[in-house]
Amino acid sequence: MIIRNLATAVADTRITSAIVEWEDQPYPEQVLEFEINDGEIADARQLDEPCADAFLAACFPLAALHGESRVRIEENPCPMLVEGLRTAHAWWASWGGMHLRSPIIETPAWGISKYPSAPRRAISCLSGGVDGLHTLMHNRRLYRDDDPAYIREALFIHGFDIGKRPRDPENERFRIALRRLEPVAAEIGVRLIPCRTNLRHLPSKPGFWAHRHNGAALAAVGHAATLGPAYLFVGGTYQVANPVPVGSHPAVDGLFSSQRLTVIHDGSRFSRLEKVRDLASWPTALAALRVCPGNPGDQPNCGRCEKCLRTRLELLAAGVDETAAFGPSLTPIELWDRAVPQPIGDRAIRYEDLLPSLRARGLGALCRVLERKIAAYRERVGEGARWSGI
Repeated sequence: MIIRNLATAVADTRITSAIVEWEDQPYPEQVLEFEINDGEIADARQLDEPCADAFLAACFPLAALHGESRVRIEENPCPMLVEGLRTAHAWWASWGGMHLRSPIIETPAWGISKYPSAPRRAISCLSGGVDGLHTLMHNRRLYRDDDPAYIREALFIHGFDIGKRPRDPENERFRIALRRLEPVAAEIGVRLIPCRTNLRHLPSKPGFWAHRHNGAALAAVGHAATLGPAYLFVGGTYQVANPVPVGSHPAVDGLFSSQRLTVIHDGSRFSRLEKVRDLASWPTALAALRVCPGNPGDQPNCGRCEKCLRTRLELLAAGVDETAAFGPSLTPIELWDRAVPQPIGDRAIRYEDLLPSLRARGLGALCRVLERKIAAYRERVGEGARWSGI
């Protein structure tokens, strides 16, 4: 893989682009873009140098997936990121589903490194999900407003769950979702920065995004969006007590850091249910919850897919009977076999946490349905059935 013609254009938004050319696979070359809609820094033309770190973090996982022998990038990335990606690949290979040989990373001869000396700031990734909202809530408990790690900006990304398919950019869905987060941002005092990328339009494979790629992708947008020293907080997915080898992982996310941007995998000491219980005391966040992977039109969530059903049960277990985002938290049993005909995958860990609270509410029949699906997942894992990758 060759990453070339890195360039940045600054107008109403800042667009950083590069051409991605495949060498060992017959894929067509594509232009990869990161668009940052940040009015406060859009005119900082003295800082508009292309960010090699963003493109290397974004593309290296795909090169590794498809067996490219090398990744050659025309601009100088940070050596900390280069070494971090090599170590991340070692983690991925140990989990399975990836080529054992890492692509060689080729860069130009090292020149003089330019690392801005401005004060460090803190940003987070925010989609409306439980993890990102809890990161903001927990950040306010930990830090004073004059601390460098006090989050003041949040990246809302178009092209990950919304607009991931070239045929359907879902622009209106993005605008609606952004508007729903504005009350949260105003209440907690963060500035929302809309970002856009076509990274998911590059060739991939089923399951790769969630199982290996999304942590590096979040870091890539962070590298593209920040022009000075910063912390990037990424809300953790699974608790460290029950680690699951997925794309955003406490052992791996920090490896996507550079000497300018420090990536922090946040909140992994909390279970999902603990996070939801915390958020139960924040009505504005509950009203803004958006977890649905589909496109439910003008609603934030469909309420009937596996992720929506699970979140409704988490809210119920946390003592929240109804929300504007989902309506009633109690889920009819008949929806489960329709929405989850197969074993429920690694999410079984989260369902197990819910069972005691649901039983205490007299929902024994629903618990028995969930227990059957948990048992089916455990049987598959015992047979070695996880993400197969290559």
